[in-house]
Amino acid sequence: MSQETAWAFGVDFYTGSKASLLSDIAKAVHKPYSYVVTPNVDHLVLLQRSGELRKAYAGARLRICDSRILEWLMRRLGIAIKQTIPGSDLTLDLLRWADKQRLRLVLIGATDEECERLRILYPSICLFHHNPPMGFIDRPEDVERCLKFVRETPSELVFYAVGAPRQEILASLVRRDERTGMGFCIGASISFATGTLKRAPLWIQRMRLEWLHRMLSDPRRLVKRYLDDALFLPSAYLRERRWRKTRMKRVAPECRVSRPPLAHRPHVGEGRCDKRRPNGTGPER
Repeated sequence: MSQETAWAFGVDFYTGSKASLLSDIAKAVHKPYSYVVTPNVDHLVLLQRSGELRKAYAGARLRICDSRILEWLMRRLGIAIKQTIPGSDLTLDLLRWADKQRLRLVLIGATDEECERLRILYPSICLFHHNPPMGFIDRPEDVERCLKFVRETPSELVFYAVGAPRQEILASLVRRDERTGMGFCIGASISFATGTLKRAPLWIQRMRLEWLHRMLSDPRRLVKRYLDDALFLPSAYLRERRWRKTRMKRVAPECRVSRPPLAHRPHVGEGRCDKRRPNGTGPER
């Protein structure tokens, strides 16, 4: 996979283009299993609370920025991201590609109606569907049933559509030696792809206000989440900026990477002096 990554907010973000990503995915789907996560602001909040999610993030093959707000903040921190790749856009690209190549897809989550709609929209995809019950992640037998379905159903792609942090934890429980293909933690992307939910118009997306459109579409579920995000983000940004300024003062003369605050500490390869990464980009894979 691409080595175009950079640390920010405790996450090793992919910073390359979508074209490069899709090219890498086309090769990786025939190799031992790996999975991709799509961090947004809500995920950063969850990462502070969940050790299981941090472990799942550390094991992911790539962490693709799903938030235009996060992208804007990272640019202000001096991190160059070639392209924001929202998870919903990536899901559509993968569905179109899978349909053209007549690939197999395992889908965990989504409704039966959405699956029927997918079969109509993408008739050349061989779709295998398992929808676990609500609260499944707290019942070992239901988790094992999901994992058994993923392990024993050969496919090039696996879509986990059961929401964070459940989908990331589930994706991380499948080992590389248990199957081939790539897993993608996609949240509500199937609902957008099938028209069950409507995405914000392009002009709203470009203004980085898609979160507001989603919140107004489902206020009972999303108002509290976005309020938590809004309270978390300013202090997280200021901590990240302070850490970077302190680090820049120390790393040049001493070739030393100071440890960021615990909430923003990298989960793998942390605190390591690496002359190949003077600008703080992610570790070699």
